Amino acid sequence: MRRVQQICAAALVACGLTCGVNDARATPAAPSPAAPDPATAPDRALAREIITRLGQVPERTRPFHETREIAALTRPLVTSGVLIFHRPAYLRQSTLVPHHEEMILDGNAASIQRGTDSAHVVALDQSPALAVLATTLRAPLEGDIAALERYYTLSATGDDRAWMLVMTPSDPDAARLVRTVSLWGRNNAIDRLRVVLANGDVQTLTIDP
Repeated sequence: MRRVQQICAAALVACGLTCGVNDARATPAAPSPAAPDPATAPDRALAREIITRLGQVPERTRPFHETREIAALTRPLVTSGVLIFHRPAYLRQSTLVPHHEEMILDGNAASIQRGTDSAHVVALDQSPALAVLATTLRAPLEGDIAALERYYTLSATGDDRAWMLVMTPSDPDAARLVRTVSLWGRNNAIDRLRVVLANGDVQTLTIDP
């Protein structure tokens, strides 16, 4: 179990998230947010349309740069690298600067490798936190609305020329990790992803053209 927690922490940190068990500032058991009033909720139909369009692209390879704003640090952490996605259920985040790190989600497995160290692998069904991570990152690209709605309430604004998709946790496992996940994009492309963690830290990942 300890090995699973260590791998979980490494994989989540690679994506700017943290396991609550290893972060003293993380909210230990955030309650599930109440669902918004349907009469005042943003366009959920648009959210589903956006996810459907994203899922129509079978593979993607894009450079990225990422900024992590961490309360304990005086300056943001800045990294850059390449994101690779392809069906079925494969996503790799290769960080190249300032150090080399590989985070791979492949089917039911998550792996993390730093530098020349051996890769550490764990099954997603061994860790609720990793299962949330995999769904948060992969399901929009796969067009998997049902998987996202297992953990999040979805809303969106804009149109196909410029949209914003907001995912608010509706499941306790997701709420322990994040407050909100926001994506900005055009048509079937994501331009930027912003994650506000349960502990208040912020990760912003910009996907370059």
